Amino acid sequence: MRAFIAIDVPYFRSIEELQRSIQGRFKAVEPENVHFTLKFLGDIPEDMVEEIGAAVEECKPEPFTIRLRGIGFFPNENYIRVVWIGVENPEVLENLMRCIDTRLSRLGFKRERSYVPHLTVARVKGRISIDSREKFESMCFGEVQVKEIKLKRSTLTEKGPIYDDVLVIPL
Repeated sequence: MRAFIAIDVPYFRSIEELQRSIQGRFKAVEPENVHFTLKFLGDIPEDMVEEIGAAVEECKPEPFTIRLRGIGFFPNENYIRVVWIGVENPEVLENLMRCIDTRLSRLGFKRERSYVPHLTVARVKGRISIDSREKFESMCFGEVQVKEIKLKRSTLTEKGPIYDDVLVIPL
């Protein structure tokens, strides 16, 4: 099963506003698929679910709040393939990701070289422009009360990915 560890995010009206402002060839992330990926695992055997859950349990913090602020681009502003929303207090997610990354490396998963907390909102397929871009660069898109971390299954289809919760770890 293709899997990743994530924090779900509600689909704020401000996210939709940003997606509607993008002009050009792109695919908006569906409202039900908006999330922070803490660690992409790739294909894993189903019998590893409990071990992965236990590793995440070792890292779980108290419930916390993150504020979505500003936009960014991967790989960079001159060659945009992904449009994303950033986080005002990235240290919380960075620390959580590093802990999960360390614990999962003990189970044989590859270590991450870097991590930029981000919420993907569009995958770009050509040249794009963003109306009122300056407004979005400093905009607060909303606050998220994080109360759980999820292990999700990703099923790729012609119409896009379908994500299912495999394991929910309450904070």
